[in-house]
Amino acid sequence: MPTVRSGDVDMYFEERGTGDPIVWIPGTGLIGSMWDTHQVSRFADRYRCITVDLRGSGRTVGGDLPPTVADLALDVAGLMDALDLPAAHVVGLSLGSAVTQELALRRPSRVRSAVLAATWSSTTREQHMRRHFDSRLYALENGPLDVYAQFAFWMSAPSVIDEEPELQVAVEQELRRHMSTRMAGTAAHFRADLTHETTDRLPSIACPTLVLHGDEDRITLPRYNEAVAARVPGAVLRRIPRAGHLLWLERPAEFNRHIAEFLQTEAADNAA
Repeated sequence: MPTVRSGDVDMYFEERGTGDPIVWIPGTGLIGSMWDTHQVSRFADRYRCITVDLRGSGRTVGGDLPPTVADLALDVAGLMDALDLPAAHVVGLSLGSAVTQELALRRPSRVRSAVLAATWSSTTREQHMRRHFDSRLYALENGPLDVYAQFAFWMSAPSVIDEEPELQVAVEQELRRHMSTRMAGTAAHFRADLTHETTDRLPSIACPTLVLHGDEDRITLPRYNEAVAARVPGAVLRRIPRAGHLLWLERPAEFNRHIAEFLQTEAADNAA
């Protein structure tokens, strides 16, 4: 089982492909394999793709719970140090995007470029986000797990639920495959979400940055993504139509295309 020691955490990771590294960071209560079907399979022909399980999820063990987002970022930085990676492209979704922000702020030499998918910058100021995290955490800790799971539909785009039922079934099946079974860890991830505050520090992110979101995201609302892009110098903002919070599963072709174009542009700029 591939693990490396990062501080007091044994980080589980998987890698595939060769070339410039991409580190893929999962969302709340999810594991690194969430990227395998649609993203790693697409990018491993040109990049060294490294997926990770965050502290509290999957096969990563150790460390105090709950962590802050900064703790999770330093865990990932320690993994990158242990693997002796050069500066990497880092892709994070939701909680993973918050971790990517902190990584770019705290260990900028480690981040060649950042993709922030379904992102936000202040759980304190963005009250819709806080209500979502508080409600999901309450359901997780105070009710049966099947009741908690019923509210996962909120992550889907309404147009997919209404108009593409077969896609919705496929997305839900794929999502279940990559949910961590460690409920205490998932609760810890929600508590980390509740600590996320970077609004005033975002102008210090110096690496090329892509902000990517679904236009029907009812969790990290489009305006939250737009606010992040507006504060990160030079950030590129891309919106995917008919996609919600699960945009990497709902619209993988568009999701991958935007990342591929961004990486190609970054490589061209870097070579110039």
